[in-house]
Amino acid sequence: MMKTKERKIFTESNRAAWNEAMPLHQKAAREKWDKAFRQPGYSCIDEIERQLLIQLGIQGKDIAHLCCNNGIELLSLKNMGAGKCVGFDICDEAILEATQRAELCAIDCRYFRTDVYDIPPEFDAQFDMIYISIGCFGWLPDLPSFFAVAGRLLRDGGVVFIHEGHPFGEMLPVDNEPQTDFLRITEPYFKTEPYVEYGDLDYVGHSHHDSQKPQYWFTHTMSDILMAMIDNEIAIQHISEYDVDISNVKQRVEQAKAGVPLSMILIGKKTSLD
Repeated sequence: MMKTKERKIFTESNRAAWNEAMPLHQKAAREKWDKAFRQPGYSCIDEIERQLLIQLGIQGKDIAHLCCNNGIELLSLKNMGAGKCVGFDICDEAILEATQRAELCAIDCRYFRTDVYDIPPEFDAQFDMIYISIGCFGWLPDLPSFFAVAGRLLRDGGVVFIHEGHPFGEMLPVDNEPQTDFLRITEPYFKTEPYVEYGDLDYVGHSHHDSQKPQYWFTHTMSDILMAMIDNEIAIQHISEYDVDISNVKQRVEQAKAGVPLSMILIGKKTSLD
């Protein structure tokens, strides 16, 4: 596990970068989402994920969404019948947007601005499900500590549901890179240092912006993810892999139908070794 002081350098810098980028996302999509969630029962959850959630049974279940961004997935889970729904994210602007949309659309979800590593003990053992969606893992410098938090938030027998990008996809160019051979591996699978970038976080509106604020992106192998769960007594119950790009930055690869994994669903159950 990473030392707290070192971890904070990364997470607080990412917080600043996200606060700068969120207004660009909102300019491109806020009105669309506000309109969508005014429709009773609206959900942005895709069909593959929805079916697995139904099989798990989310009716009345208390759910925490870690790294919830603008809150649309949590609103969707509430509209699918979930019980108490609480979202946590480090970005001030994202949490403000999520809170305002929940109020505007009269959907009972609560949102809290916090580094996920700092979620307070008052939320311990308060949830039946921890929900994690696309774009969470890359911002996390310390997966073992993250899953330690997820474990303490869960009640006994609770589940972690993850719909994320596949680690394999991190080795391929993103859509705005000029390489014509976008199926060629350009990045290492095993990489311990983060990527450091400045600006261009607007994958929603695809606008260009430079920033003085560095953002840190971390890649994790499949074994990193699985072992971080297992070491925190979260037993793997399900894993499935898909050639579907849910990140919105590897569309060229998906459209090529090359049969490479771009996304995955992982489900784990909180257990006890005692």
